[in-house]
Amino acid sequence: MNTFILRWNPNISSYNMEEHKDDCEQIKNGPVFYNWSVREWQDLKPGDAFVLLQVGTDNDGIAMIGKFISNAYEEDSWRKDGTKIHYADIQIFYACDLSKRKSFTAKYFENKFPNIKWHDGHSGEKISEQDGKNLIERIDCVLEKRCGFGAASFSDFLKNDNRFLPIDPEEKKEELLALLAPYNPVVHTGEEDDWDWFWDEGDYAIEIKSPCSDSEEDSLCIAYEDSGFILRFAGWDRYFKMIEIEYAELLKLIKSILENKVYVLKAFDNDSETDAVVAELLPVNQSKVKISYWNSNRLLDIKQ
Repeated sequence: MNTFILRWNPNISSYNMEEHKDDCEQIKNGPVFYNWSVREWQDLKPGDAFVLLQVGTDNDGIAMIGKFISNAYEEDSWRKDGTKIHYADIQIFYACDLSKRKSFTAKYFENKFPNIKWHDGHSGEKISEQDGKNLIERIDCVLEKRCGFGAASFSDFLKNDNRFLPIDPEEKKEELLALLAPYNPVVHTGEEDDWDWFWDEGDYAIEIKSPCSDSEEDSLCIAYEDSGFILRFAGWDRYFKMIEIEYAELLKLIKSILENKVYVLKAFDNDSETDAVVAELLPVNQSKVKISYWNSNRLLDIKQ
C-alpha cells in the first residue's frame, strides 16, 4: 500500500473552508466521498492511503485522512485554465477542523516527519514506505488518545474496509459462474444476434433458467455492461455499481432467488395487461404492500 500526501490551500482551492467544516460534521453520520488532484498519479491504485494537509493558513496540519477508491483519471483542471490534470476518487475516514482540533496541527508532526513539507508543495506526493507506515501509526495514536477512536482505527480502515473499492468484472465472472454451475449457466456476448446490444468488448451476460419456473421469461440473467452489473429476473431488474458493497448485495439477491425466498410482484395500468408499470422483488413472507397512484389510475410505486 502506498501513502500519498494531498495538499489543500483553502485560500485558493475550489473546495472552501465552509465545505470542509460541513464535512467534519457529515463524516460522523456516514461515508463522505470526493475526488482530488494527484500529481504523482502513476503509482496510485485503489486502496492506497491519503493524508490531506491544510497549508497556507494559520492552522496548517492534517485536515483529512482516508483512502483512494479509484484509479487516477484525467479531467479539466479545477483551476479552469484550460489544462488537464489527474484526479482520483477518495473515501474520507476522518476530517477535522484544525481551528478546534489542535492535536492534528503541523507542529505536532513536522519534527518527526522532516521529509514531508507541511506548509507548501503540490497535491499528490507519494512518500516513502517507512514514512507512510510511521505517519499512519502516529495518526492512529492521536485518534485513540485525543479523539476517542479505538486503537489502530485508521490502519484497520485501510486494511479491512473494502466496501467502496472497485471490482474486476472478469474475476467476478468466474465467481458467478461457479455459483451458478449447478444451474447450467450460459454465457452470452455481443457476437450473438440477440445480444448485439452489447457495445463494448468484454461485455457479457450469464443466464440460467429460473429454478422455480419453466418459462423463459422467468430466466435469471446477470449482464455486465457500462461498468456495472444488471440483474434481471421475471420482469424485474436492478443495476449494481462495480464496487464491493454493491457486488455483495448482488450475490445476496441471486442466492435469495435461487433459494426461492423472493418473488416478483407486478402491477399493471388499466390500459395494458402485457407490460408491467412496476415490478418489485419482495421476500416470500411479505404479503402486505402499499401501492401509490399517479393520475388516479396508473400505478407508480410499490413499497414494503
